Amino acid sequence: MSGENFNLIKKHVELVDFIKSLILPIEWAPIVNVSMKRRYEVFSAFMFIMMVLVGEIVCFYVLYLSLFHTGIIGKLLSIAYLTFMLSDLKADETGIRGQGSDWVRSWSWWRHFADYFPAELVKTVDLPPTKNYLFACFPHGVISCGLFANFATNATGFHEKFPGIRSKLCTLSFHFYVPFFRELVLSWGLMSPKYKTIKHALSQSTNKLAICNEDGYTSNGVALVVGGAQEALYSRPGNYQIHIKNRKGFVKIAIETGASLVPVFSFGEVDVYDSPNNEPGSRLRKFQEKYKEWTGVAPAIFIGRGFFQYSFGLIPRRSPIHTVIGSPIAVKKNESPTSEEINSIHTEFMHEVEKLFENHKHKYIQNSDNVKLIMV
Repeated sequence: MSGENFNLIKKHVELVDFIKSLILPIEWAPIVNVSMKRRYEVFSAFMFIMMVLVGEIVCFYVLYLSLFHTGIIGKLLSIAYLTFMLSDLKADETGIRGQGSDWVRSWSWWRHFADYFPAELVKTVDLPPTKNYLFACFPHGVISCGLFANFATNATGFHEKFPGIRSKLCTLSFHFYVPFFRELVLSWGLMSPKYKTIKHALSQSTNKLAICNEDGYTSNGVALVVGGAQEALYSRPGNYQIHIKNRKGFVKIAIETGASLVPVFSFGEVDVYDSPNNEPGSRLRKFQEKYKEWTGVAPAIFIGRGFFQYSFGLIPRRSPIHTVIGSPIAVKKNESPTSEEINSIHTEFMHEVEKLFENHKHKYIQNSDNVKLIMV
């Protein structure tokens, strides 16, 4: 064998070894002997993350095409929709869409999505539909997959467990200004986390004869992720760190409206995505904090899985999420609460969140004795 041929073979061997070094560490998903149910579940999770990441961009592009690259009918329909949208911009604030659309919330897509993890709604006490509730939820995780499945869809049986209560999950206000996408958001019964919007929902009458209750429900259950997107920066498997110590606005609203405060904890929410090391003080964390300061959005970097392998990708990982709804804290209504009153209820609420976590972590967290709830 000539030296030239030997060098050529050596290069091919090195190339094969390099390809192996890239491929072998990857945990590949099985291609055969997989039920259609599991395939539907993976696809539903993929569509959900695509909807979150690029759904609004697609909607703006569709509007652009319909306005500038269609005939007269397409242009007229687009203008008619924009006119309707401008007249309906306060729909999330007024609650005129109520629970949203039961048809949309009951799509089989959401059932497959909930079954993918699976996501479970755990009831610990009865909540009578004779008053309004503020569900204060933790942790945010990267995208709040469990909270979406439990509060924005009918997939996990919220209305069977808590009849008469509308479940209304708070989301970014920006979503309600995106053409077409806003219709889907409103169909889920989502609402803005603005102070006046939440206060309006929690102040609505619980009289079944009231106009606001013509849809058959008698009270509102507003689900608010108290820690917000800031918690996304802490999210990684096994790390239960919540942002709560300086978050007191939700307590003030509860006192002003007399709504009961209900602690909600989603075990496993932090496990569906991994993230690179971004400890406080690291370059990545400094960039994330600065970006959030500029835009108001926490740029979480997350690692999930793909269609054909489990090692990396955008799809959340198949890991159980158990959303436990705790006991309500009765709040005496006071339209002008004092700082002392707010601090007192806030301290009590923090204690109840910690109690809820400790009482249930052994059921839903592996090696739970080594896992602590960190409040910042």
